[in-house]
Amino acid sequence: MASGPMQYCREVISKGIALLLCLFLSLCLTASKLAAQERVLPVEYYSVNDGLSDRLITDILQTDQGLVWLGTPNGLNRFDGYEFIVFNNHPNNNRQIADSNIRRLKLDKKGNIVITYRSTYGLFDILNPETLQRQTVTLLPESGIEGFPRLVTVNPKGEILIVSISERATNIYRYLDGNRFAKITSINEHHHEKSVVVHLLQLQNGQFLINDSEKGLRLLSADGQLLHLFKSEDLDGLDFTDTYPGTAYFLHQGQNGKVWFSLQGQRGVFLYKPEENRMELAPGLSENTYYTSIWEDKKGNIILAASDQAKDIYPLQKMACVRKDGQVIDFSYLLNVSRYIVSLYGKDFFQTLFLGIDTGLKIVQNRQSKVETYLAEDFSQDKRGAVMRGIDSDGKRFIYFAREIKEWYELDLETDFLDTLQLIDERTGAPLDMSCGTGLHLDHNGNLWGVSCQGLTSLGGQLHKYNTNTCKLTSYDFENRFSAITIDRQGIIWLCAEPSDAKGQLVSFNPKTEKFDPFTDKEGNNPLRNATPYFVLEDSKGLLWIGTENGLYQINRENRFTKVYRARKGENSLSSDIIYTIHEDEAGMLWLGTTDGLDILDPKVGLFQHYGRNEGLASNTVCGIVPTDDGNYWISTYNGLSYFDRKRNLFRNFYTTDGLSHDEFNRFSYYHGPDGRFYFGGVNGINAFRTEDLLINSETPQVVLTKITRYNSRLDSTIVQDSHLSSIQELTIHPGDSYFTIHYTLPNYKSPRRNQYRTWLEGYDKTWAHPTRTPSLRLNKLPPGKYTLHILGADANGNWNTEEFVLPICVEPAFTQTPWFFLLCALGIIGLGYLFFKYRLEQRLEMERIRTKLSSDLHDEVSGLLSGIAMQTDVLQATASDEPSRERLQNIGEVSRKAMSKMSDVIWSIDSRKDKVEDLIHRMREHADEILTPLGITFEMHIGKMDRQRKMAVTLRQNLYFIFKETINNIAKHSKATRATIRFFNDGQEYFLSIQDNGKTAAEPKAKINGKSGQGLSNLRMRAQRIQAAIDIHQHDNGFKVMIRGKRFS
Repeated sequence: MASGPMQYCREVISKGIALLLCLFLSLCLTASKLAAQERVLPVEYYSVNDGLSDRLITDILQTDQGLVWLGTPNGLNRFDGYEFIVFNNHPNNNRQIADSNIRRLKLDKKGNIVITYRSTYGLFDILNPETLQRQTVTLLPESGIEGFPRLVTVNPKGEILIVSISERATNIYRYLDGNRFAKITSINEHHHEKSVVVHLLQLQNGQFLINDSEKGLRLLSADGQLLHLFKSEDLDGLDFTDTYPGTAYFLHQGQNGKVWFSLQGQRGVFLYKPEENRMELAPGLSENTYYTSIWEDKKGNIILAASDQAKDIYPLQKMACVRKDGQVIDFSYLLNVSRYIVSLYGKDFFQTLFLGIDTGLKIVQNRQSKVETYLAEDFSQDKRGAVMRGIDSDGKRFIYFAREIKEWYELDLETDFLDTLQLIDERTGAPLDMSCGTGLHLDHNGNLWGVSCQGLTSLGGQLHKYNTNTCKLTSYDFENRFSAITIDRQGIIWLCAEPSDAKGQLVSFNPKTEKFDPFTDKEGNNPLRNATPYFVLEDSKGLLWIGTENGLYQINRENRFTKVYRARKGENSLSSDIIYTIHEDEAGMLWLGTTDGLDILDPKVGLFQHYGRNEGLASNTVCGIVPTDDGNYWISTYNGLSYFDRKRNLFRNFYTTDGLSHDEFNRFSYYHGPDGRFYFGGVNGINAFRTEDLLINSETPQVVLTKITRYNSRLDSTIVQDSHLSSIQELTIHPGDSYFTIHYTLPNYKSPRRNQYRTWLEGYDKTWAHPTRTPSLRLNKLPPGKYTLHILGADANGNWNTEEFVLPICVEPAFTQTPWFFLLCALGIIGLGYLFFKYRLEQRLEMERIRTKLSSDLHDEVSGLLSGIAMQTDVLQATASDEPSRERLQNIGEVSRKAMSKMSDVIWSIDSRKDKVEDLIHRMREHADEILTPLGITFEMHIGKMDRQRKMAVTLRQNLYFIFKETINNIAKHSKATRATIRFFNDGQEYFLSIQDNGKTAAEPKAKINGKSGQGLSNLRMRAQRIQAAIDIHQHDNGFKVMIRGKRFS
């Protein structure tokens, strides 16, 4: 044991069995700790179930855009971290390449992917990863290639080289363009086999090293002259001379200029000595294994894979990394991921590795984590190990951990030794069989306090006191199980229990009297009867705060008053009623871990702040809150660990990919130790780290587009664009596009499904949207106009990139929304109006022609006939002999003349040539003069200012005239007047026609012959109503007056 108290504890354990048990458990724990410290790599796995076209991956590369390309026996796959897009030669695939069985992938000097195939050396493809345009290059005699093609490779300059074998020569060509080649050299040599395996390497100085299975290794000058033919004696350490000449596993030159050469059947790997034209075994590497594969990262680090069998590449037995400076590091731990690593890629082999294996793709985080774990095991996320339920410390040397079952532990910070505390039940003398443990607190007397249940099937609870000085364990039984524990400043233990007759209960325990005391409010009631408690905390003012499944309870122990905070929809309140943890900061603010994020309560004003996944928190279920020395916070959740930068209001998240033992953490299991480390327990042991161990700022690449999909309602089809994306200057959305989706990715593959994105559509959104893990943005029916889409990305740890991705968007209006449409509509309306006006004009002209013809015909025919009748009666009257005949003829003549007069009025009223105001005035004056003057009635006619040449509606002209005529006739017949006054004028927006005489009031109308009475006044009112005019007929002692008022027409 490492500590004095623990040595004393052994002395008080008198029996040897207990001592042996202690030693046995210590050894087990030490072994467990050591096992937990083995290199466990975070891995993400992708297979054919995720869209990969084949389980075997033959080659991997990453283009400048950041997307990863995978070669398989069943096509080429483009991977963006979320989905695979497949290129092959299947007829039903619109993304075509020449073949599907891919051998190698290389990048040429233009950034194009050079694809070679296992099924043939006679062709290769050049694929532009941006435009997805493909060119198939055939290696045929008509293209200038002599012999049989045996190799297509790319030199360090990105030039494509081809090696062909003919009967008498080995030829090397350089691909120019457009299926044209330039021959570099032709080595005069005879091959018995045309199917020799060839490796070609153009060195940094321009020279060539070429090896084939029949002729061996040769050195050529840049212009193709043979400089050296390597013999067996030039290969120091060659095991068997029959392995050379032979097939090489690889021939590779690193960025540091070293040339690596491995022969099949030959142990070890050779390094080229150019000054001596010799090969010697590489130092620092095992000379007893067969090195079968080599890969190099962008930094010049090299990984070598080795097998123990000469003829069997797999399963691999060893892997070694040779740094650029020559340091050799054992990478065999990568074989724990898979022993069938066919291909490997990484920009930095000490960061993210892509492993192409026989069953798919594995993305491995090969970082040296500084997180130290205790009691952790290596297993997947769906399993659990040591479930931790409490952490506390003496503030100096020791940290104490509590498991959910069986054990409490003591970590010595000076020796980093984790020991098991001997929890011996004083009543039975046997180790305590603890279950459902919760919480761990150390008091000022060196006593560890924790709670458990009396048994998995028991409803009772136990409070345990373990003295770290005497190792004595004392347990106190209680009738109900406990769910939370804390110690107040007076040393009183406060416990939350779950009684059978209520949901919750608050209980105090006095260590001096060793008695439990259930708490009741001032009315004697249980304040937690309707709430299951999860956490209890005493704040700086002595108030108790209890987090429950039914809100936050504040309990004042002095006045026994209880106040409850609950979630209220639409109000500033708790985000969730379920509260798992509570922390009070220096300002008295309460930090609350809920099942819907982190809430911060200001008790003074009762206002809440809320943070959740939308704000960047790892998970909405918060179970631990620990402040840092600089005012920031570590927050543990059920799915990851978050660092909250309070000043920047920014979260950074960490997971198993960062070295944590598990992503799920637990309540009560968090602590800031005296050694400066933070301790967080979960479902797989304890994680210990310093803030700077995890807060490693890494450069985050810019977001890149992966595809744009749009649904065109006119075509009833979805259109997908996954090429020419980086060259888009402006994205145009056509009117037929009902909606469109922009897909993007952050080319950081540490944990791509946990990458975060923020978007802002300038011109539509007011501000940035909340972070989301969805790598796409769908926009529906945007109004026509110009927009700019801004996208920021962050890796799984919350490192946001500084350079925005910006995409201008133009939403074209539908034709019905364009000015041309409105112009055409206006022209159409004008045209229709013109046609309507023309039609009305024609109708009016036709009506006028009809009226003119009718008036002319009536005048010529009917008036002539009546005039003839009048004249005939006059002649007959002169020749008549008797008086009755003369009277009858006289009456006939008078009736004919009256009929002629009325017919004249009718003809005038329908004659379109008499439609002017002047014609009406003239007709009224004629009629007044004709009727009133013979009777000795003088009249005055006053005409106001009017447009006398303005045409009047025929109905208005007729009715005004007939009203005037009827009134004049009445004056002549009944008024006995000597003077009449006529006024016709405009006043404002109205016209007025008044006729007034100075006659006497007419007596009651007499009965007419045949019982008929006059209809004059009724006719006046009827005609005024026809023209929507008001008429006022007034009889008084000074005469008779008719006033007509209507809407102004002139």
